[in-house]
Amino acid sequence: AVVSTQSTGIEEIPTIPVLEELAEEDLSFQVAEAPNVQVNRVVTIRELDQELHRHSALMTLDNKTDLKILTRFLNTEETVKEDDKPWYWDRLFTEVASELNSEWESMRELENGEIVR
Repeated sequence: AVVSTQSTGIEEIPTIPVLEELAEEDLSFQVAEAPNVQVNRVVTIRELDQELHRHSALMTLDNKTDLKILTRFLNTEETVKEDDKPWYWDRLFTEVASELNSEWESMRELENGEIVR
């Protein structure tokens, strides 16, 4: 865009700064400020179990709701812990797709009045 000034009659052409000129600034002494992130430690199941058994005060919620029945039926860490197994995307996708297709085929057969295998 051309800008003209009426007082001098000279046309001024605005310029865009050249990246090389901006790159000449020495940025080596400037340090980015690290973000301030608060990390909260996640309590393990074992720690929760120990606290639950140690403090009977944890058996009520807001001094109104009795949690004894709930805590009686909670699973222990040993019963819910599973071995870490790697997941293979191709195999998992194929298994899920196969199960879904067989379910959909069974539903179609039921809708059409056919005998389901």
